[in-house]
Amino acid sequence: WGNVADTKKYGEVFAVDNSEQMLAIASEKVLGCNYFAMDLLETSSLSMEFDFVLSAFDVFNYLSNFEEFKQGLKEVYSSLKEDGKFVFDIHTPKKITDMLEKQVFGYEDDEISYLWFTYETENSLEVESELSFFIKENNGLYRKLEQFHSQRTYEIESVLAEVQNIGFKVKDYFCDFDKKNKKYEDSDRIIFILEK
Repeated sequence: WGNVADTKKYGEVFAVDNSEQMLAIASEKVLGCNYFAMDLLETSSLSMEFDFVLSAFDVFNYLSNFEEFKQGLKEVYSSLKEDGKFVFDIHTPKKITDMLEKQVFGYEDDEISYLWFTYETENSLEVESELSFFIKENNGLYRKLEQFHSQRTYEIESVLAEVQNIGFKVKDYFCDFDKKNKKYEDSDRIIFILEK
């Protein structure tokens, strides 16, 4: 994507995020979209129905408990047209457990480096993370940015039961971006393909 012509082949595109900063960056990169600064749990307030909804890279892991998780699913369900599709992903319990066991992650190249510390919380399958990014500026010095994240996941059987309870049909699921991989017990990420 990158210009209006590219987005038009998909029809009218709407982007929702609770970060105005992220929406500003997206709007510079992709023209021709409709951008809305709002929480996932408020999307039904748009009073619109969509053919397709995509929620990528951990959005549902940022919801603070299973009640919010279910509410997020209900918001999407009510915003879909009949036979509309919903694709979303979450971290698996294995991924959260691995993050807690390893506790420290790092990355470095010429332009950016980061340190990522993870901490256990009082909730099962939840991790808190402190990230420090070091970004190279034009003058050769590095600027430090810090972020704090809290992510939570749930047993996959509970998620599957809830999406069906809400009314979704599970068309498919797969793990770690491999359409043949159904072994969520041994994978880090599961992607669900649902239909209203």
